[in-house]
Amino acid sequence: MFSKLGTLINTALIGKKVGNDKYKNSYYYSQNQNKRWVIYYKNNDASSVPPEWQAWLTKTINNIPTSDKLKYDWQIDHSPNTTGNITNLKDTNKVDKLYNSWNPTNKKG
Repeated sequence: MFSKLGTLINTALIGKKVGNDKYKNSYYYSQNQNKRWVIYYKNNDASSVPPEWQAWLTKTINNIPTSDKLKYDWQIDHSPNTTGNITNLKDTNKVDKLYNSWNPTNKKG
């Protein structure tokens, strides 16, 4: 919690907002433009950052991404990684049928 508080204070003091993505994450850079960072909308989940913003954060590109970027027919929209999220396990009976833990029947001693 304190690390997020420090980030919010740092953002208020030296950050300049440059934009948001479709997941409502906010992107900032420092006044001297040396540092770039993201304030996540809900969870601190790096997989919620779309590829164009990830490229901007890592200084692969310098132009701020826009939403009117040309998309090809073969491109699909970015979606965050939801592996391990409890909402993915809607039918727990189905999961139980797919996976059974190992249970030793004969113990050798």
